[in-house]
Amino acid sequence: MLELHGASRILASFHDIVPNWIFAGLYFSDTFLKKNKESVKKVLQAIEKAFVFIKENEIQAREYLPKYTGIKRDICMIAALREYGAAKEPIERINFQRNLMIKYGYIKTNTPIEHMIDYQYLSQ
Repeated sequence: MLELHGASRILASFHDIVPNWIFAGLYFSDTFLKKNKESVKKVLQAIEKAFVFIKENEIQAREYLPKYTGIKRDICMIAALREYGAAKEPIERINFQRNLMIKYGYIKTNTPIEHMIDYQYLSQ
């Protein structure tokens, strides 16, 4: 994609360097979860369904990108897409990423986060 805009060639992507890098997560406060349990469950299950759709229908999924991103279709059809796996990330992968962020100074402490991760609203 960058080559089309005059940038030099990218030799590696995030996934080449650190496979299955976790780019984002969702956070809901306990108060919000108590008041909106069913809505949270529906949103998370919709995201899971979207991941499966993207993985199984890449070309069709790419067709939605211009409408929702404003990026030209020809670029959307060749741009790298995130590798969508399971919505439940193994704690080992989360800890690995945390350790990399500590190593390179993005965060300062090895604070345990296991108590903050709750997959009960996802599909079984």
